[in-house]
Amino acid sequence: MVVEPITSIRENDIVLGRKGFALKHRGNQAYRKLVNLNKELYATCQKCKKIRITKSIVATMRVNGGRFLQRIDGKTSMTPDE
Repeated sequence: MVVEPITSIRENDIVLGRKGFALKHRGNQAYRKLVNLNKELYATCQKCKKIRITKSIVATMRVNGGRFLQRIDGKTSMTPDE
């Protein structure tokens, strides 16, 4: 399967990474906020419910137009999960 490069990153996209652009990007900030809202519940529930929580976070981001992207060369991105 060939994945086409994405050359335009949208506001709601989540860019994989730990620093720089990923920290400041609006989509990443929204994602971190959603993760933080679910942190306590996640830490105290059973494994089967943890999977549901993570899937619901990803689904929420996608419903809002977010894509999970991996930076390839500093310019283009691709979706590693689609």
